[in-house]
Amino acid sequence: MSTAEDRITVYVDTRPVTLYRGMQVRHALISSGQSLYEAALKGELYAVDEHGFRLGLEGALSDGARIFLRRVGAQCSDSGS
Repeated sequence: MSTAEDRITVYVDTRPVTLYRGMQVRHALISSGQSLYEAALKGELYAVDEHGFRLGLEGALSDGARIFLRRVGAQCSDSGS
């Protein structure tokens, strides 16, 4: 039986996603939309954290983590936009 303590909330762009502890960036993308995950697998999108550092699909998540998606080739001066 799972409890609320077994779950975390992360944000993909601005959308909250509830996951089990121990899940990875890939699981957050899948929960946000299979097409996002598939685009990341194809190399069309990549994920960054709130500081602009790139995240791998196998990256660990913690409660409150913020993931921002970027299109390959697009430039952005602010990780939060």
